[in-house]
Amino acid sequence: MSVPRRGILLFAIALSLGTFAFAQQFEIGATYGWVNDVTHDWALGNFQAPNWEGWAAARIEEGAVARLTFGSLRMPGSNVGTVIPQGGGSSVVMPPYRDQVGFATLDVSYLFLQGPMTCGIFAGIGGYKLSPQGVPPEFTAYEDPRQTVFGWNAGVEGYLHLYRGLAGVGRLTFHNIFADTRRYLLEASVGAAYRF
Repeated sequence: MSVPRRGILLFAIALSLGTFAFAQQFEIGATYGWVNDVTHDWALGNFQAPNWEGWAAARIEEGAVARLTFGSLRMPGSNVGTVIPQGGGSSVVMPPYRDQVGFATLDVSYLFLQGPMTCGIFAGIGGYKLSPQGVPPEFTAYEDPRQTVFGWNAGVEGYLHLYRGLAGVGRLTFHNIFADTRRYLLEASVGAAYRF
C-alpha cells in the first residue's frame, strides 16, 4: 500500500474511532455468505462460498451509521483458463486457483423504513490484501501478484428485528478492487447483529 493510500486509510480509521467515542448506540455483527466474480460476466449463477465479515458500528446521527468491517473472501484467479505461451510454440491453459482476499473497510450506512424491518444503503472505502492459493508450482510465475490495494464498496442491507437488540441481517455488496487486474465482486451474505 503506498504512503498516500496508507495515510487515507489511517485517517479514515482515526475518524471512525472518534465517531465511536461520541456515539450513543453501538452495534456488533457477523455475516457468512457467497461471492460472485462479476469482472467479466454479470451472470448471477456463479456465487461461491465462503466469505465472512465481522463489524463494529456506531450511530453518527439519526438514520446514519458508521461501520468498520473486517472480512475474508475467496475469488477465482484473474487469469484462470487463459492460454499461456510456452517455448517452442507450445502453450498451456492456466489451471483453476483462488485468491484469498482479506479486507478492512470503513462504510457509512443510511437506514430507512423503521419498524420490524429496517433497510439501508451503504458505501465505503478500504484496503484489500490479495494472496493467490492453490497454484501448481509450475504455474506460480503466472499467478496473480500478492498485493495490498485500495478499493471501494457499495450495497443494500436489511435488518429484521428479532428480540430487543438482536436482528437478522441480509446484505448485497459490490466490491471494486483496484488490483493490478481490476476486480469486481458481488457478495451476498446473511448473519446477525446486536445493538446496545
